[in-house]
Amino acid sequence: MGETARVGEDQERRRPGRPRDVGADDAIMDAVVEILTEVGFRGLTIDAVAHRAGVGKATIYRRWESKEQLVLDALTNGRIPVPQPDTGSLRDDLLAYYLPLAVPDAQVGAIRLMPALAAEAADDVELAARLHAYVSDRRAPVAGILHRAQGRGEIAEGFDMELVVDLLTGAIMYRLYFSGDVVDEDMIHRLVEGVLAGIGATSL
Repeated sequence: MGETARVGEDQERRRPGRPRDVGADDAIMDAVVEILTEVGFRGLTIDAVAHRAGVGKATIYRRWESKEQLVLDALTNGRIPVPQPDTGSLRDDLLAYYLPLAVPDAQVGAIRLMPALAAEAADDVELAARLHAYVSDRRAPVAGILHRAQGRGEIAEGFDMELVVDLLTGAIMYRLYFSGDVVDEDMIHRLVEGVLAGIGATSL
């Protein structure tokens, strides 16, 4: 890009008083999620997002200052749904939450995205805070499942619920990101049963 084009683009980014186009925002967010799943964080470019969304790059730069902010907004605006099971059974709720992680497409997206975001967050305090908030949001439904089960008497009082979430989620994330071992439906069933036995749960 020539200097004149860059100056013109910078001016367009800073131009005040232009209302946000909700349709463009939706198209951009959808494009980000699609491209992340296909090529991961490092393969995602503003050019690719703009082309997929059918907007100019300046439209994106007016809304987001960096690729990292764009990605986290796409992750936290509900386009990647978080299961919210409430079946009345601890075992069934946990399986409903974790079994989608056995889908190969979901694993590819996670493997490509989260380690890259974590690496970027190591050098960016703001990005680290937003990534932490995103992870906390993803953990919240599991904590809710456990607390409801405790209210039904399936789990005894006094357990560290955050630690139980770590046991469940950590085992899956370790396999996906480090060991390369299989994460399939059988593994998730065995994991849930093992953790429930370990905490003495009397699942319905």
